[in-house]
Order: sequence, then structure tokens, then C-alpha cells
Amino acid sequence: MLALLLMAFVPTFAAQSGSTCNIIAGTCPGQGSGLVTTIYTNATGRIGEPVYVALAYAPGCPHCEALSGYIANLSATYDIRTTYINAIANQTLFSQYLSHYNVSQSDYGVVPVLFVDNTYCVGDTACISFLSKNIASFASSGTPPVTPGSGSLGSLSILAITGLALVDSINPCAFAVLIFLLSTLFMRDPNRRRTILLGGFAFAFGIFIFYFVIGMLLLAGIKAALAVAGLSNAYVYGAFGVFAILLGALNLKDYFHYGGMGFVMEVPRSWRPGMLATIEKSVLGGFASVPGAFVAGVLVTAFLLPCITGPYFVAGSLLKGLPLGAAAIWLVYYNLLFILPMLVITLLVYFSFTSIEKAAAFREKNVRRLHLIAGILLVLVGVIMFYSALA
Repeated sequence: MLALLLMAFVPTFAAQSGSTCNIIAGTCPGQGSGLVTTIYTNATGRIGEPVYVALAYAPGCPHCEALSGYIANLSATYDIRTTYINAIANQTLFSQYLSHYNVSQSDYGVVPVLFVDNTYCVGDTACISFLSKNIASFASSGTPPVTPGSGSLGSLSILAITGLALVDSINPCAFAVLIFLLSTLFMRDPNRRRTILLGGFAFAFGIFIFYFVIGMLLLAGIKAALAVAGLSNAYVYGAFGVFAILLGALNLKDYFHYGGMGFVMEVPRSWRPGMLATIEKSVLGGFASVPGAFVAGVLVTAFLLPCITGPYFVAGSLLKGLPLGAAAIWLVYYNLLFILPMLVITLLVYFSFTSIEKAAAFREKNVRRLHLIAGILLVLVGVIMFYSALA
């Protein structure tokens, strides 16, 4: 699953052949049902500060016993405080540790796994080597207690996810394509306002579905890439925080100097004729109006990607530490906020609180202000993430 990042590269160790047992393949001789056990040895006369470790094991696994014996020997010299996790009897807890410490998926299901400080190692050979090289350093300053993490987003991350979704939701690109769609629907059936309502909703739902799929693929890609990189979580937050601040600065540029530097944070101008033609063909072509609006929503998402995936990519970095199921729920929340303005504009037009022409004029008049709001929100989110990295 995830690769966690701090301010430096974190050492990880792949399982070595002959140094692990595979609890999925059933290569562990014993199948006991012991629970989580925490052992604090008598620290009298030990060297240095407490070193907290967690050891995932399986009953009957000789490699687990070898590593446990080595830790016991070290405990004669150092104040090592060990939490033992039965990976067979406590598979849910074991999975939480694997996810929180970003253990490579290729090592899922094997034991022993040792968690210490902000890293982990797999296999008795690798872990014994790792401890022998680093135990003195760990003991000199001590290590924090090892926990599997909460498995949920913190308050700062929730605030950041909401801010990023709002940035996407006020994007001038999305406003422009929705207004063009509503105009196309109106020209097709000027006397059937219900078509505008259903078409606008179908268009937003099409974007929601495809954008959600893109989000899941993006999240899987971030997980895979970071798993290979093997960095710490704080470094990830810091890097993506800087990325969010950069995106915010570019949007602020579009407020103060729209089109400056030869581009705007919107759909590239060369793509726009193709995007509008796609909407027309979907709505006026072989599809009925409402199904065509859904198809248009799916298809034009590809055109919107250059101006909306920046915040989405940053959101993916915040969700990377969650299991896919929990991350999917947050992506649903994100995308509901993303399409909310589309639904509101559609309802305003349907109930005659505004017209398509007024909505288009509002978009043109306030396009720079929308970039200003997006820029401010992105900078704030970036600062929050950077603060999280330093905390």
C-alpha cells in the first residue's frame, strides 16, 4: 500500500528468501491464537533511553523466534520495550500496521515484521542486521511508542480536503462547460425546461463518475510510486504542500495578470474547440438529450484534467495513508463538493432565478475573482500541509 515520507529517506528492507514465514500460504508451522502482548523488560542498568518496537509474528514461525530471541538478548543491554502482535489472530490490527508504515504489498502476509521509530524491516536476517547497526543510535535519544495509526484523517487533513474540493468546484473551466451545455440543451428543446434540469444533473453526474474513477486510479498510482520511493510521511506532506502553494501562486497570477506568462490555469485554448464540439455531438448527435449530457460529462472530463487535477493530486497525497475503502468515501465527499456549483447553477436556471445568458456573463465578469479565491484556498491548504510536515 502506501509509501510514507518524513524529511529524509527512510530505510526499508525487502523480505529475504528463507528469512520469513508466509501466513497466507500457510508456511508457518503453528496456528496459535495468542493476542497482542506488550513486554517491558526491567530497565535497571540498561543503556540509553527507551526504544519502543512492535514485532508482528506467527506462532511456530522459526524466523519470528530467532528475531524475538535477538531482541531479548539486546534487552540485556538496552531498554527495549516490545509489543508482540500475533499476525494470525489479529489480522485487522496487523493490516493497520502494514498500512500505517507503508509496507510494500509484496511483503504482505509474511512475518516477522519489525516496526520501530518511523520505519520497518521484514525478515529475521534483515531485521537483525538493521537492529545491530541502529540500536545504539535509537537508544541515544529514544524512540516513540509504535502505534498502527488511527486509520482516519486528522482535522487538518479534513480541512485541507474540503478546501481542495472547493478550489475545484469554483474552477472557471467547469463553469464554462456547464453553461455551454445548458445553452446546447436549451437550443435543442427551448420549451422543455425539465430537459435543462435533467441534462444539467446528468452532466454533473457524468463528471462525478469519471472524476471518481480517475481519483481512485490516481490514489493507487500515488501509493505505488511512494511505495517504491520509500520516503517518510512528513516529506510527502511537505512536498505536496509546496506543490499546492505553487498552484495557488499560479492562480493568483491569473487574478493580477490574466493570461500572463502565456497561459492561464484553465483548459488550454487549443483544446476548447474540441471540447465544445464533443458536447454538441453528445447532446445533438445520436444520443437523446439527457443521456447525451451524461456522456458529455464523462468525455469532457478529459479536457478538464489540466486545470483540475492539480488540487486532486494534492488531495490524493492526503488520502494515501487510508485503506482504499475509506479513501473512496472521502473521494465521494470531494466530488460531491466538486459538482455542487454545477447542480446549483442548473437549479437556478431551471427555477428562473437566473438565465443562461446571465450565468455566462457572471462567469466572464468574475473569472479573475474565481482564480483569486482558488489561489487563496490553495495557498492556505499548502501552508496547512507544510505545517503538518513540520509538526
